[in-house]
Amino acid sequence: PRPKAAMEGMWEVVGGTDAGGIIVRRGAEVKSEAEAERLATGALVEGLALQGDRLNYRKVAGAGPETGWVTIRLKTKDLVVKTTKRPPQQQAEPVSAAQSARRSDDIFAALDALEQPRKEPAPADTASAASMPLIDRLFEHWDSDEAAIRESLQEVAAAAAEDNAVPFLLWRRALPLLMDPAERSRRPTLFGLLVDYQCGLLANSQAGSSMNEVACDAPTQGELDGLVIFLFGWGGGKAQDLDDIVALYRRLYPGAVIVRLTCNAKASFGLRCECAYAMKAASQAWANAPQGTTPKLLVHLFSNAGFMTWTEMLRSWSAVCGSQARHPALAGSLQRMEDVLRGVVLDSACNASVPFESAIQSQVQGMAGLILRVAASDNDGSEDGKKTAERNGKKAMLLLLSDQSPVKAHLAKKPKDALGKACDAETKVVHDLEPPVELQFIYSRDDTIICCHGIEEYIDEVIARPSRQGFPTPQSLVFDKSRHVFHKQIHKDAYSTCVERFSSAVLTK
Repeated sequence: PRPKAAMEGMWEVVGGTDAGGIIVRRGAEVKSEAEAERLATGALVEGLALQGDRLNYRKVAGAGPETGWVTIRLKTKDLVVKTTKRPPQQQAEPVSAAQSARRSDDIFAALDALEQPRKEPAPADTASAASMPLIDRLFEHWDSDEAAIRESLQEVAAAAAEDNAVPFLLWRRALPLLMDPAERSRRPTLFGLLVDYQCGLLANSQAGSSMNEVACDAPTQGELDGLVIFLFGWGGGKAQDLDDIVALYRRLYPGAVIVRLTCNAKASFGLRCECAYAMKAASQAWANAPQGTTPKLLVHLFSNAGFMTWTEMLRSWSAVCGSQARHPALAGSLQRMEDVLRGVVLDSACNASVPFESAIQSQVQGMAGLILRVAASDNDGSEDGKKTAERNGKKAMLLLLSDQSPVKAHLAKKPKDALGKACDAETKVVHDLEPPVELQFIYSRDDTIICCHGIEEYIDEVIARPSRQGFPTPQSLVFDKSRHVFHKQIHKDAYSTCVERFSSAVLTK
């Protein structure tokens, strides 16, 4: 029989504020299949059964699956609580298709998340105290018990959705598995699942459920001139990796607002949160510019990861502009993309069909920055300790990227379509949603990650778009020898001149 306590009360979802809600599974077991959609924060549900910390529910208000099983508590954090609230009265009028679409579109949940009080990063010792027991439990399992490892890894992934420090702590603990072949031979199952988790290849791993590093650079002097520049970084990159591009654009356009996004898992909620952040910054810049100023947008993206951000931005921008009401997170009604976009610079992008070997290289390069920081952080604070840790960090990164990389060896055994799905650019979406504007491609013929043939195929597809008939052919700056996404450093003068000429031409029209 169903427990009476569960049936008599109403329950409210209070967890998942940074992830678009909480995970819903089809059975009571935490290993049962998860629903594609989450149960939204604030949803009201009727309890049907309670088994330990697992609640079987029927939804009565809010967004998410109509029924399923959820976890009500994760360690000391409540996810679902008993409440005296009751669902609002049903409206007499039918719900319009537009209203229904708005409730199910994650970009609005991402904009809602911006309205929540910004969480300050937890001190390292606090994050460790909260997360290390989960990581310890993960490493306690016998390597032969794959089911238990997966279950514990799901708990770590859920913690990572709330705290970006968790992957750092996880790989600090797992670093010996990467560096020591003997350790790795004893724990091959754990090592493989950790790699799959980091690369977003595990089902329901919650990869990209929280927002990565973002930055908004406002003019340091003078007033806003109505220009907003979006910089979309590459996989594994940090905001500081774009400092040189920010400096270039700041010299050229002192009154611009420059927004940096560092990419996230493809089509993830975290990526939509980054898009929401950029939308808010753009709306504020245009609202605060002097009256009569023309709003303009320039986009500069790097690699397939930056292209994925642009894809998600176009989807999200279209959804927000199609909404009847202005979202409170925005300073004003969002301008239509076709009214503000002036041009797009594509550096080392894009390829809709990344070769298997290049997909592997892309994944390990995305991990390289994290592994470098993890290994370099293990020091006693002394100058000698810091130097030793820095050398260890470089050693770990070089191993990760080398032909002898254990991560590459593991990924080489994965199905080709699994890696392709994570790395391939969704060009059709951009063909459909990107307004016809000037495009500047910058790439090299010896790029081993995003090959020149893939980029040139995309350029041909762009030229063939019906919306671009009669429009100028995209421009290209091609280097015979260079390095993926680092043309801006290796060919600094040619790169800067190209960006200056292109941006000046498109922004003065």
